[in-house]
Amino acid sequence: MSGLPRGWVETTLGEIGEWSSGGTPSRARPDYYGGDIPWVKTGDLEDRVLLDTPEKITQAGLRNSSAKLFPSGTLLIAMYGATIGKTALLGISAATNQACAAFVPSYHSKELVPFLWKFALANKPRFIAAGQGGAQPNISQTLIKQFPINIPPLAEQRRIVAKLDALNANSSRACIELARIKTLVSRYKQAVLSKEFSGELARKDLGDLVACIKAGKNLRCEERPPLSYENGVVKVSAVTWGEFRPDQSKTLPPDFEPDPGTRIRSGDFLFSRANTIELVGAVVIVAEAPDNLYLSDKILRLEFNEPIDAWLLWYLRSPMGREALMNISSGNQLSMRNIGQKSLLSLSIPYADAKLRTEIVHRIEAAFTKIDRLSAEAKRALELVGKLDEAILAKAFRGELIHQDENDEPAEKLLERIRVERAAAPKAKRGRSSER
Repeated sequence: MSGLPRGWVETTLGEIGEWSSGGTPSRARPDYYGGDIPWVKTGDLEDRVLLDTPEKITQAGLRNSSAKLFPSGTLLIAMYGATIGKTALLGISAATNQACAAFVPSYHSKELVPFLWKFALANKPRFIAAGQGGAQPNISQTLIKQFPINIPPLAEQRRIVAKLDALNANSSRACIELARIKTLVSRYKQAVLSKEFSGELARKDLGDLVACIKAGKNLRCEERPPLSYENGVVKVSAVTWGEFRPDQSKTLPPDFEPDPGTRIRSGDFLFSRANTIELVGAVVIVAEAPDNLYLSDKILRLEFNEPIDAWLLWYLRSPMGREALMNISSGNQLSMRNIGQKSLLSLSIPYADAKLRTEIVHRIEAAFTKIDRLSAEAKRALELVGKLDEAILAKAFRGELIHQDENDEPAEKLLERIRVERAAAPKAKRGRSSER
């Protein structure tokens, strides 16, 4: 065809081999489940070779349903819902449910499977797009069979697959290393805080520095953020993730008039007195607050008699600060923990004069800025690796990834052998046993 590389041929997925799907044995029959036949659902498809399944069916379940036993080497593509386009290559004989399209390899078409699998991975976005529009996103076997594909000569297919495997191995290693940076970032930040707060510092009880603690009410609220003309209270998740999140809030009853003194303001120091063991004692300084959010009973505002907000924020986020908070918290070790105001005020914290506090806070913030910049660069690099993989796949299926060899047998010859083989194959009988 015009525009195709030498030896390539334009065809469809339906022309290159047999497609099928499975079925689901009746859930009302316990004797159909728990057998020794692996049974694949779309949630089991993770773009890898499938060697086992969480669920298995019996011979009776196989006989009395539309499920079919597919051989090892069968390529599966998910057709339904959020899993559309996900794939797996069977490394075992297995049955599937009706949501899995199965390319069943024959003597000649099995040679296409490695290339076809790469093609399916590259075209996952197109499968997903084809399934949009209905109440339940689905694609069909008909759509899959009509899906266009350009087939290179078999020898070139092998070179393409080998090249893609090598490049994918490199990008996978890069992704693993870049993903590790997220863990390293957290460790490095904790190391910075440990260093800054482990020196010879005086100590004071927090109660000597707190001028006022303010808390809100515990009320039954609508579980949604308030509209601009409504009032709301913040949830504990508003202070959990390192910065104030006003969207993590719920709407107060319209007939409730909150205490004006509990309205959250820019610059407020907020403390989560109740949460899980990992998150209790989370603190933020509010950068900017809307004018309709109020404290809840679980979020306290601390006001100080001298400017120690940033100093206390970093200390309570340090390993030493977290340990100190755990020591004064109470409650079920495996669920909710609580820190009472009396215990909080008795908390011993490191203390220094204003000049030294400012210097240490400046060093911490400068270090964190550098760490966050490196983290952002790693995240961008990870995104670029993904885009590079997409670009490589696109080049592969345009015939631009590796060289063409004029001595390769044209793909049309392979397709002709597949057509002859399919024409000679006995037609499969349709239907199922009438047993129920």
